[in-house]
Amino acid sequence: MSKTEKITVSLPSDTIKLADEKYAGLGFASRSELINAAIREYLSRDMMRQFTGELTEMYQKIERSEIKELEHHLSKLSYKIAVELAQIYMLLATAMELPYDVDRSLRGKAVKQVNRLKGFVPISKAVKETEGITGTEEESEDFF
Repeated sequence: MSKTEKITVSLPSDTIKLADEKYAGLGFASRSELINAAIREYLSRDMMRQFTGELTEMYQKIERSEIKELEHHLSKLSYKIAVELAQIYMLLATAMELPYDVDRSLRGKAVKQVNRLKGFVPISKAVKETEGITGTEEESEDFF
């Protein structure tokens, strides 16, 4: 057991009375042991709060790092999807023997649509417009 030092502490009388009533029931040999344990508990909780704050900070850094890695991975996947879509488009244009001017016109309208919608086409709108897309007819201006 470590050396104990006697100090003078001023506490409210109701706190002292409560300590006198409860120390034996809590398993302490004296009121001093109870007060010692209470001080240690308080300090431990404070240290735990500080440690928890440091852990939270580390978790946030790890989370940000993971998010950046996911963004990078999704960016690569988006590029691969764009290449596949371009390849499919070229195959379809070749198979349908689309004239160059029609091909360019469709591409221009597609670029306008994607830019206007920021890449999002609601499925309901896409389904409504599929009948009018043939490559030679004039498409609905509110879609493209």
